[in-house]
Amino acid sequence: MELATKSRMFLDRLKVSKRAVLEYLDRKLPSTETVPGEKTEFLPNFCTGEVVFNVVVVAEMLAIVINLIIPRNFLSPTALQDLLLVSIFIQWVALAGTAVLCYTRRYLNRLPNLPALGLAYLLLLLTTFVVSECTVWLLWGIGRIQTARPAWYADFHILNLTISAIVNGLLLRLFLAKHELTQRTMSEARAKLQALQSRIRPHFVFNSLNIIASLTRSEPAKAEAAIENMADLFRMMLSQDENLVPVKNEIDVANKYLALEALRLENRLTVNWDIGKFPRKAVMPVLTLQPLLENAIRHGIEDLATGGVVDVRLWEENDRIYIRVSNPLPQVRSRPPKTMPGQSLENIRQRFQSHYGEEATLHSTEEDGRFTVTVVLPTRGGNP
Repeated sequence: MELATKSRMFLDRLKVSKRAVLEYLDRKLPSTETVPGEKTEFLPNFCTGEVVFNVVVVAEMLAIVINLIIPRNFLSPTALQDLLLVSIFIQWVALAGTAVLCYTRRYLNRLPNLPALGLAYLLLLLTTFVVSECTVWLLWGIGRIQTARPAWYADFHILNLTISAIVNGLLLRLFLAKHELTQRTMSEARAKLQALQSRIRPHFVFNSLNIIASLTRSEPAKAEAAIENMADLFRMMLSQDENLVPVKNEIDVANKYLALEALRLENRLTVNWDIGKFPRKAVMPVLTLQPLLENAIRHGIEDLATGGVVDVRLWEENDRIYIRVSNPLPQVRSRPPKTMPGQSLENIRQRFQSHYGEEATLHSTEEDGRFTVTVVLPTRGGNP
């Protein structure tokens, strides 16, 4: 009973000290909130199941190696019991160290990289010492040893800290290297996506300005309406802070673009919409529909003297967003091969690859005088 009372008192004091330390860190360390483009978090997330699983596997492998090295009957009568005892102790140290880094990561990431790495390393060594000390006290408490300071006390701590220093140093470097590789890959994907978007948006701006320029002298009233539509359209586009937006927002942007084109093409352009129901979680990349419609108008409607009908269908099925845009093709194409529809769609295809990888598809077919583009996207957003 006396041991239990002392343990509770010790834990209560430890909780009070922990709260005081956390309040001090909150006051002294800068916030982890960053603006886009700033340095990303240096230390990986040690709270994930993947990291914990890797730690458990490595710890068990270390236990097996230590069990093969130590003399027989060193801890217990059988080798299996030795392995069990060594595994419990090493797993205790490993999981405790992982929990400490999981809990302190948000504070460590506020520090510069080198101090954060050094402090994380010292925390792992401190955790090893604390667990080793708790193990000695536990053995003394259950009567397995006669005193809390046996003859092998110093050697026990030195051996554990030495092994911990080597293994934790290697593991920390491994996790950091993997985390840096992941961050670099994501940064490259975002940079590639931004480059692709920058190639699409200027073309859209120039096309809109050309529409207004073509109406300025002949139809001033329509030019004024086009400027208003363009202002509304750009306002909607610039208000989107994310790369992925709800389907409804994309449809609104597409309708604003079609209003601009309708002023230029007049009754030559007809668009038939067939929009199904979408769940709230359904999102797609910004400027998905507009380039598809521009492709249909540029390579179909513009070259037809009487114009034509663009059919647009959107629906959701099996957690996939389906987009189908179909336009008539002229009998004789007047444009050079470099502006063929298939090549115009390549940038859009690359954007989808950046967002979704192999989960997104874009196919185009030409049949019965109509060019059809079919896009399939996951309902939920991609990585970038």
